Amino acid sequence: MKKSKAKIVLIAAGILCVVFLLGSIIVQNLPEKSERKTKTKKETAFNEKSAYVMGNGYGSRGAYYKSENEFLYYLDAATGEKSIVCTKTNCEHEKGKEEGSMEQTDCEADFSHVSAYVPHGNKLYYIPYDPLGENAPWEIWQQDLTGGNQKKVAEIDDKVNTSILIMNMECDDSYMLVSFQEIGYYDESGKLEEYGNYCDKSGVYIINMNDWSFKRVYITKDQQGNALGKYADPIVSEMNLGSESASLYCVYYDKEFVGKKMGELPEKKQYDYLEKHVHYMQQDIRLSDGGPEEAVSFDGCHDFEISGDWRMVQDYYGNFKATQIKGGDGKDICIYKSPQDEKKNYDSGHRGVTATKRSILYVRYNKKQDSLEWYRYDRETGQVECLAKPKASFIPQYATKDYVYATVFWTDRDYEECAIPLEELEKGTYQFPNKSEKKKMQEKQNKENNDPGDTVIWGVNGEQRPSEEAVKEINRYLKKSGHDFKVKFTSVLESDTDKIAEKYPEIDILQVPGSRVDNNCSADALKSGYYESLNDFLGYDGKKLKKQFSKTEWKQVQVNKEIYSVPNSMLDYHGIYIAYSKKLEGKQDLKEADTLEKVEKIVAGADVKVTYPIVLSDTLAAGNLSGFTDSDYCLGLALDHRTKKPELWYENKNVRSVYEKFHTWYQKGWLSKDDHIGSGEEDAAVWQQEILQKGDWLVTIGYGSCSEEIREKSCEIVRPKQTVFSKVNMSTGVAAASNCKEQAEKFLELAYTDQKIADLMLYGVQKGNDQVKDGKSDKTTDRRKYFQSYNVTESPLIGFQPDTEEYEKDLETYIDQMRKGEDIWQAEDFDREYGSLVKKLATKGMKQYRDGVEKQIEAWEK
Repeated sequence: MKKSKAKIVLIAAGILCVVFLLGSIIVQNLPEKSERKTKTKKETAFNEKSAYVMGNGYGSRGAYYKSENEFLYYLDAATGEKSIVCTKTNCEHEKGKEEGSMEQTDCEADFSHVSAYVPHGNKLYYIPYDPLGENAPWEIWQQDLTGGNQKKVAEIDDKVNTSILIMNMECDDSYMLVSFQEIGYYDESGKLEEYGNYCDKSGVYIINMNDWSFKRVYITKDQQGNALGKYADPIVSEMNLGSESASLYCVYYDKEFVGKKMGELPEKKQYDYLEKHVHYMQQDIRLSDGGPEEAVSFDGCHDFEISGDWRMVQDYYGNFKATQIKGGDGKDICIYKSPQDEKKNYDSGHRGVTATKRSILYVRYNKKQDSLEWYRYDRETGQVECLAKPKASFIPQYATKDYVYATVFWTDRDYEECAIPLEELEKGTYQFPNKSEKKKMQEKQNKENNDPGDTVIWGVNGEQRPSEEAVKEINRYLKKSGHDFKVKFTSVLESDTDKIAEKYPEIDILQVPGSRVDNNCSADALKSGYYESLNDFLGYDGKKLKKQFSKTEWKQVQVNKEIYSVPNSMLDYHGIYIAYSKKLEGKQDLKEADTLEKVEKIVAGADVKVTYPIVLSDTLAAGNLSGFTDSDYCLGLALDHRTKKPELWYENKNVRSVYEKFHTWYQKGWLSKDDHIGSGEEDAAVWQQEILQKGDWLVTIGYGSCSEEIREKSCEIVRPKQTVFSKVNMSTGVAAASNCKEQAEKFLELAYTDQKIADLMLYGVQKGNDQVKDGKSDKTTDRRKYFQSYNVTESPLIGFQPDTEEYEKDLETYIDQMRKGEDIWQAEDFDREYGSLVKKLATKGMKQYRDGVEKQIEAWEK
């Protein structure tokens, strides 16, 4: 199974998909009540509880895991040795499988057909994938721990007429617990009918390993005993098997959740919507009959970890606590008290690992170092001890009484499984390993293999990576056209160019990382030295590429008077729009009504009554109002076109006049208090959508592309002249460390000027020509004409990119406060409250930032 270091990012961020089961449940196919049999304990390899979690099978003595090609390997916890799980002599193992092949080989370790697996006793138990398109029972198989002697031991025949996905497994001496997600059913003709988005069912099978009888338990109610809604979509992804009962962990959506509504919200508001409607819970169920016991809500936490009898929780305020849920007094032990008690949704980075008689072990994410630090809390003294700050990222996955299993990431793409002896870790004597010399040599060899001089390697976001078929077709086309190089695409899971240079040294072409509203990551990347200047190339061999874009677009991506990247060919220049309702049809001068003053005149003279005369779209947030201010918005600053001086956004008199105009409209009753620009509130977005669809408005003002709801209800959509300023986001350049710069520059040119290559990169082999013929994409050769079709003018500061690195902390706080002030026009006393807002935001750090940018502009103009 392919892993990603992105799990560390999850440790530092929002909602984590841990899980839980729910209040009331439906139990099906119950056999006679089973009792745990008392039997003589025989010596077995795996004699404790074992589990399949996060793609790996963990047990008391070792772990089973799949390679990227889905071949099964075993990690011996005591020795650290790894071996492939195959007993065949002269077997080629992974080498015997063709790249990209879906066919299963004869190698015993080829587990490409296996959904989940867990070691227990002297056997490895596994569940094959539910056969697609087959209305058949699912099965449990066993084999020897080292491979071979495969045998079907159980057939779970109540799955007939449904299609399921296996999530997790856990077993001990008597029971096996298997969580599942039911995605659809088979109709009378045998055709699979999926339930649809957010309509899947979930539950667990409780399987008696003595006779393989089973119970199926569905999730139907929440922890209050209320029936789940239509779009609850519960998912079980963690379990804890006890002696008489099991704790199940699951996430579900409440009855107010509507998946379609979430899909229509902007990304930021989707997170707010999820936080409001998603719920977490622990549900205990009896193993004997599947009946429910205590249910516990976990709403209001960033993460919780269950290990044995202990539960470790970091709440939304950042506090980290541990509780012994079985055999203890049930009281919380506060390990870390957050200083941010009043700041909800603060993640302090703490995550539980496991607990012993003496200690509670946990990790803490160090955001600055992008790594995990390991800690021990002494249960007797209450003291906290830092056990280690390893350079590599050791991410804990599962704990037994003797070992903590972890995945160590040397880089994003170079990782391996490891077992940490719990006793050594607790004593502080465990030495987290560095990369071995053998592994370093292998890495060097891999770089040479992955970075041949005749291959241009283009680093892309995973979603933008062309298909293998498209890449093969591109390379055939390059060869046929007489070029002396090939091309390869690789995914890059990083935005810092220093880290990219270290982790992806083979990359020749790379898209510039995107900036946020509170940093200048894109410009910083171009200034870092990672990218090669394209000035000479564009002046000689790259003239065809240079002609592809207008002079203005090339100025947009200038940094320090140099061009390091090609403009983003998907960038549009819509800017602000003013949409006039069909209720105003026939009114004169609508086409010329492109200022706020002219909007006011139109509305004042309208003889049509509506509930909401003017609607302000939330797309006007984050400085997008600058089109009305004769200035550029730049990271919290207004860069005045006339004076070329930077001011804090609300200090600028033109910015103030815009909000003052909105305030005047508000007092007249033209703007509603429900209008929101940058609040990010879900209710505001829903209100806007409903009003726009009803057409109960005269004018809508927004930014960017105009929605279908607005277009359908409008008689005229006016675009005021837009000022084009610097924008290097998502532009693309050549790495200065490339070992084939000439070929990289040539292919970069072809990607923007050769229609066949552009189509293959964007649409793949099958769709490319059809998409272009249908007019669904802009031809690369039309880019200059496309730009000229917009009503744009150049900013006098185009090409200027400020340095913001030393102000990033101040900026993050400032931007957050600035966004909260975007509804200042709703103030009762506008002059007083606007003045108070300006004073509040003009902190010492932000004044230094403003003055520093002013000096940078002066130096840039020389």
